[in-house]
Amino acid sequence: MEELKAYLNLTRCRQDNLLYPLLFREYIYALSHAHVFNSTRLFLLE
Repeated sequence: MEELKAYLNLTRCRQDNLLYPLLFREYIYALSHAHVFNSTRLFLLE
């Protein structure tokens, strides 16, 4: 039973290590896309 708990804990850590960089990358992409969109919109309004 202890081996199963250790395995599940290790699996959960691996999922977290995979998931957080993907979420962070998506967040950075969204910020940069919004910045480019706002810059383009301001340029077109002038």
